[in-house]
Amino acid sequence: MGLDKVVKDIMDKAEADSRDITAKAAAEAAEIKKSAEAEAKQIIAAENARAEQAISKMRQRELSSAKLDVKKAKLNSEKDVLAETHEAFVRQLSTLPREKKADLLQKLVKLAKKDIPQGKIFTNAADADLVKDSGYEYGGNVKCIGGIVVTSVDGSVNLDYTFDSILEDVWTSSMKPVSDILFGSR
Repeated sequence: MGLDKVVKDIMDKAEADSRDITAKAAAEAAEIKKSAEAEAKQIIAAENARAEQAISKMRQRELSSAKLDVKKAKLNSEKDVLAETHEAFVRQLSTLPREKKADLLQKLVKLAKKDIPQGKIFTNAADADLVKDSGYEYGGNVKCIGGIVVTSVDGSVNLDYTFDSILEDVWTSSMKPVSDILFGSR
């Protein structure tokens, strides 16, 4: 029976070693699993953070783009209103009563006489008879909504007092105040 005891001791020892190895392997597997889960959580957290950052940037871009679109639309609307206002001025000048137009033309002739005492006067065809007593030789018609163009005798000096050019000068110099009136100060 001594041999049976030795075999039994060897078997017991082998079983104990087997249990130890299995326990160590299970512990290592658990540690590997725990480490992998922690690493997976870090990867997921990092990816979530990147995704949130990308979403935030995308939202910011969309918001900026929307603000820019609104600003463009507002500016285009303001531009349209200014164009309509300008056209309204042109219509008003085009439809001035004859007496008012005659009075304005006389004032423009008087102003021109200061710089060009003698020369030729031009106006649109409808206003030609309103400048016949201007003291200038009638030079012909010019395309304009009203007003006069006066040229010196030698042609070296030319004054453009057409309503068109006066309106453009006034419009250009008054753009900011007109915008402020129409749209408020910015």
